[in-house]
Amino acid sequence: MPLSSLEQSLFDAMSQFEIIDCHEHLGPEKGRIGQPVDVFTLFAHYTRGDLVVAGMSDAQYESLFNHDVPLELRWALFRPFYEQIRWGSYARAALLAAERFYGFADINDDTYQPLSAAMQTANTPGLYERVLREACRIRIALTQCGSTQLESDILVPVMPMTHDLGSWPALSHPPFEPEASVRTLDDYLDAQRRYVLRVKAEGAVGLKMMSSPYQDPNRQEALAAFEQLRSGAVSWLPGPNPLVDYVVDQMIAFAASQDLVIAVHTGYWGDFRVLDPLHMIPLLQRHPQARFDIYHLGYPWVREALMLGKGFPNVWLNLAWTHIISQRFVRAALDEAVDLIPMNKLLAFGGDYGLPVEKVYGHLQMAREDIARVLAGRIAEGQMTEEQALGLARKWFWDNPRELYRLSV
Repeated sequence: MPLSSLEQSLFDAMSQFEIIDCHEHLGPEKGRIGQPVDVFTLFAHYTRGDLVVAGMSDAQYESLFNHDVPLELRWALFRPFYEQIRWGSYARAALLAAERFYGFADINDDTYQPLSAAMQTANTPGLYERVLREACRIRIALTQCGSTQLESDILVPVMPMTHDLGSWPALSHPPFEPEASVRTLDDYLDAQRRYVLRVKAEGAVGLKMMSSPYQDPNRQEALAAFEQLRSGAVSWLPGPNPLVDYVVDQMIAFAASQDLVIAVHTGYWGDFRVLDPLHMIPLLQRHPQARFDIYHLGYPWVREALMLGKGFPNVWLNLAWTHIISQRFVRAALDEAVDLIPMNKLLAFGGDYGLPVEKVYGHLQMAREDIARVLAGRIAEGQMTEEQALGLARKWFWDNPRELYRLSV
C-alpha cells in the first residue's frame, strides 16, 4: 500500500536526517571494488538463506559468483528460485538498490545484463561515499568485519568479544594474539584483556557476543575445563560449557570497565533456539554497570526482547536487520515499543550487510517507511504532533546510538 500523504511527509523529512547506522559487516572498500560484481552481488548475504530454503543447493548458490561461468547461464540457474523469493523483504532491498543506483525498476530477463554492466562500471573508489554518505546520509556506520583497519572515516569498528574456546590450539595461541604464551586460564584472560585494550585504542566502540544459555560462572569448573584441554584429556569442548560461561562473564565485566558497549546477537540465525534473548537475563542482572545493545528485537521472540527493554536500565533495543526480516513484524513491534519502552532506548537502523553495500540504501528506505507508518498512526490517533513524531525519529536514528556508543559526532 502506498504511503499516505502524512506518512510520505514523515518519510521525506527523515530522508534529510543524518543518521548513525548501528550495525553492518562492511569491510574496507578495497575489498569490494577489488573484485568483479554483477547482478548476483545484490543477492549476496541474506538472500542466500531464502534461495536455499526455496530449494537451491549450496553448490548452486556458490556457482552464482563464479565469473568463469557465463552470466546468462548463471541467470538461467538463478531465475526459477528468484521467482520464489522476489516478494520477500530480503529481495526488496535489492530491488530498491537496483533502481536507486542503476536506474532499473525491476530485476528480470531484460535487465540483468545491463544492470550487471552498470554495477561493474560503478565499482570504483568512492563507492562507500556515494552509497553511504550521499544516498543514505549515513554519518557513521558501526561495522563488524573482524578488523579495526577500515581505511574510512565512515566505518567505526565493533569487534568480537570472545573467540574459539573449544580447543587447546585456539587457547594456547589465540587468534587475536598468536604470540601470547598461554599456559593457564589467567594467562588467557590477560591476553583477552590486552586484546580489548588494543582494539579500543584502535577505535572500537563495542564488543559483540551471542545470546546463549549461559550458566552462572564458576571459576573452579572453568579451571577444570581448561585443564582438560591443556592436558589433552579431551580435544574439543562443545559450547556452552563452564569455560565459556566464565570467560564471557569476565570479559563483560572488563568491557564495562572500559566503557565499551556489549552488542548481543539474539534470535533468528541457524538453530535459533539457543539464541533466545531471555538467556541474557542473568548476565543483565550480574552486570548492571554494562551497556547491552540487544540486536534484532530477538525475532521471533519479539515480546521477550521488548520486555528486556522494559525491565532493565542497562538494555538498549536495536532494530538492525529487522526491516528486511519482515516489515510487517517490525511495524507491529515498533508500535508496541512506543507503548512500552523509554524513547532513549531504541536504535532505528542497521543495514547488516557486507559485500552488497548498495542494499544498505534499500534497507534504509524500508526502515524509513516502517517508522513513518508507525508514527503517522500515532499522529492520527491524536497522541503526538508531526513535530513530536520527527523528534522521536531523530532520537532513534541519531541521538540514541550516538549517546549509547559515546560517538564524538
